[in-house]
Amino acid sequence: MNELKSSILIYINHFGLYDYIAYLWLILTFLILIFLSLLLIKKSTKLSIIMILFSFFLLFIGPFVLKYFLDKTIRPVKIEHVRYKKLHFSNTLIVDSDIKNISKKSYKLCQIKTKIYRYSKSKFKTFINKLKPIKYMTILRKVGLKAGDTMSNRTVFYNFSYNYDINTSVTAECYGEGL
Repeated sequence: MNELKSSILIYINHFGLYDYIAYLWLILTFLILIFLSLLLIKKSTKLSIIMILFSFFLLFIGPFVLKYFLDKTIRPVKIEHVRYKKLHFSNTLIVDSDIKNISKKSYKLCQIKTKIYRYSKSKFKTFINKLKPIKYMTILRKVGLKAGDTMSNRTVFYNFSYNYDINTSVTAECYGEGL
């Protein structure tokens, strides 16, 4: 729970102009839909209730969709060459990856999340295993990652004693100056 809280705080602290515009648009859309549903309440109660429910649904789902869209369009990064190695004489797993800045601006801070989860041939089981990883680590790195540059990342999991096949997943969220 603390990781979710810190992730949200990092995101809010690094809001840019487009973030403010997008969330302002979401709030204005919510208020306009509520106002329209109040105007329609005398003509069609069912339609008014549907609009109110839709506006609350939009208010609940909107921030997640906006963050995903802004991360993919305004702050895109590409994870390349994810490789892992389990050391033979100690219970240590090392995950190496490269993070490439594919946006047009520089980044000052990157939050890198690495998950280790059980291997499965089934896509459904793989999805379920990603939701409950064996190990999970978030690293916050202050970097000067210019547009087009690539940075190496290494995540080390100590006391890793899982002896079956595994998969790894590395994601990164990078932020620039803000406003």
